[in-house]
Amino acid sequence: MNNLKEHYRMDRNAIEESFINQMCLKKDKEYEEWADNVGIEIIEYFLKKYKGITIEMPKAREKSPKSLLGKIKNLQIERLSKLYALEGIEEEDKNKLYTLIKERIYENEELNVIYTLAPIKTLLYNEIEKLNIKEFEERIMIRGISNSTKTALLRILVGKIQNSKIPEKEEILEELDKKYGKKSAIKSGIIEDDIIRYSSIEALKGNQIKINRLKDEMTFLKANDLRGMKFVVVDVPDNLETNNRKIKEILKIRKETKDSKKKATCTELAIIEIGKEFYEDLATNKNLLKKLNMQVIPDSNKHKKKSDGYEAEHIKFYNRTNPQYTLEVQYKSEYVETICRGEGIASHQNRPGKKRILPHAINNIELIEKLAYTLPKYKIFRRDENGIKVQKFDMLRNVMGYYQGQILPKSEEYEKVMKVFNYDKKENIQTER
Repeated sequence: MNNLKEHYRMDRNAIEESFINQMCLKKDKEYEEWADNVGIEIIEYFLKKYKGITIEMPKAREKSPKSLLGKIKNLQIERLSKLYALEGIEEEDKNKLYTLIKERIYENEELNVIYTLAPIKTLLYNEIEKLNIKEFEERIMIRGISNSTKTALLRILVGKIQNSKIPEKEEILEELDKKYGKKSAIKSGIIEDDIIRYSSIEALKGNQIKINRLKDEMTFLKANDLRGMKFVVVDVPDNLETNNRKIKEILKIRKETKDSKKKATCTELAIIEIGKEFYEDLATNKNLLKKLNMQVIPDSNKHKKKSDGYEAEHIKFYNRTNPQYTLEVQYKSEYVETICRGEGIASHQNRPGKKRILPHAINNIELIEKLAYTLPKYKIFRRDENGIKVQKFDMLRNVMGYYQGQILPKSEEYEKVMKVFNYDKKENIQTER
């Protein structure tokens, strides 16, 4: 029996092995309790530090199996593309990378698969001299392909050009930087416009510790946002106690202006500055980190700003006793949260391959099983006279939370979901999986 188990374990590829390991980790109750306690402590710390601020009820999220598998695949693309750009990869790894990218292209029904994959295959398997770079840009730098896929391909492209002897290579690299690199981000003032982010490749050169981590497949394929939480700031009082001059100045301007749009802009700016200050504190507050038995994951404290209006703080922690326990904490304004919901311009719904559609199923049991695979599990942090408590969502609320803005009251999808869960209660079908 042990030999049989070992045989099947050896037959799994790294993505499958990582997925199984992390699905088991999701079921670890000590991990869940630690993440909940960290969430409560961070919320209490924030509300004590910024008295009078109005926030929505914070929400916690456990990654769905579907999202986890997608994340692991994304990490594998990132890992292999970085190694390719840095020092090249073997044929077997090229095949892995091409298969993963091809899978992504097939996910978008609007893309001409053969037309799109042809230059990608040339880039991965041939010398750079055989690639028509202009044609490559025309076919790859389009809306239907995700930024993470573009980043992977552009890094390989830049790496191959740098190591080549093609004519005018410096001019080509300069043009790519202006269009998709650091110079593009400097020009627009939006960090995310640096799609190539080649500085991360440069940072690897000569750093054997980081290179070794990149080569450690199972470690790199660990999703550090398996559990996450976010809190959304709605408003900031005029009399907020703060030593931050920038925040004081913004609140002073807001108080003195009568223009409603300017007031709203000032509120947004104040929330952004408070987030930057608070996250810097979270990353460096030794007493708090010690109390919560956690440490910041290197390079995870980020202020994200995108061209679609998304602007938020992100940070990830790991448990010092068990580094497998990780937690991502997000902070954003009510405005940003609104554009991230439903059909909002910054929502997951509007990203390539992220469209949220109720799964097709032949019966209620199959639908519930598909939903269990697709849906994250949500919780909210409720505050009462006894402090902050964590409350789990049932499966129906998880459905409504996930499809927020897509499933409207009295719509066909709404009636279908309500019918399923009425049936579910009658038949006593197990929904927690």
